[in-house]
Amino acid sequence: MKRILSLTLRIALVAGCLIWALWGVDLRGLGRTLAAFPLWAVALYAVMPLAGVVLPGLRLRFLMADRIGPATGVRACLMSVALNNVLPARLGEMAKALYLRREAKVSLGRSLEAVFWERFFDLNALLVLGAAVAALLGQGMVLYPLLAIVGGGWGFLALLRLRPGAAHALTRLIPGEGLRLFAAEILGFLSANLRLGFLARLALWTLGTWVGYLIMYAVGLCLMAGLPADPVLVLTVFAVATLGFAIPGAPGGMGVYEASVVLALGWFGVDRDRAFAVGLAMHLLQYLPVTLAGLWSLAASGMSLRDLRGQARQAREEAV
Repeated sequence: MKRILSLTLRIALVAGCLIWALWGVDLRGLGRTLAAFPLWAVALYAVMPLAGVVLPGLRLRFLMADRIGPATGVRACLMSVALNNVLPARLGEMAKALYLRREAKVSLGRSLEAVFWERFFDLNALLVLGAAVAALLGQGMVLYPLLAIVGGGWGFLALLRLRPGAAHALTRLIPGEGLRLFAAEILGFLSANLRLGFLARLALWTLGTWVGYLIMYAVGLCLMAGLPADPVLVLTVFAVATLGFAIPGAPGGMGVYEASVVLALGWFGVDRDRAFAVGLAMHLLQYLPVTLAGLWSLAASGMSLRDLRGQARQAREEAV
């Protein structure tokens, strides 16, 4: 019943976003708008999502304490993005942890700890970006849920650092002795990395990663779509589209991404026809190359979805 309800809500969200984004759009003129984009800029933008996984891959290598090579980190990121684009529930993150576990020959708890730091610092970057855009535009962007998640995360990490016994005591709320031991293992890895030097270096890697994402959006909006080279416009579209993509919906952010771009560009006077064309083109060019490259990387690694499920089952049994 819960699964059916979740699926129904996701479908309703996607349908609502698509209807809102397409409302009043001249679909007959959509092809002409897309055809007007310079071909060289389209090709450049299509390559940038692939280049955009290099820094995240290197950041993952740092998080794994150099137990993997740069190419392995890049492949892990490609596979994760691809599976998140085609499967629900962000299953790509678990696939990434399982792949890192195999390649680095570490426990699942150690690889999940690396994925946690990666995602947690991305949430921090998104919160900072959203707050900056809200301040620049005077728009009341809804950041309170994200603030609660990030603030709660830092609060728990502070408790783990200052009162490790109290933090570990919370694992008693987890049902099952095996899962409690697994959670305690992850907390041990987290505690070992709660050092200023580690957090500062991770912040720098995250900054570089997000600057790369921002440059990609600038190319798409200004060079491909021909919009004004306005830093505030680029920051706003980047922030709103990323926030929209983070909302649980269809795999790959279908519908939600386009609606987010239409909303953000509307604040700068861009008409809905052009805004929808920009959102659709950027989404497809972000989605297709990375998804195909990630699925190819998954196949080249010798792993499959069945293999990933088997590894996940084996890892859970080992943890218990």
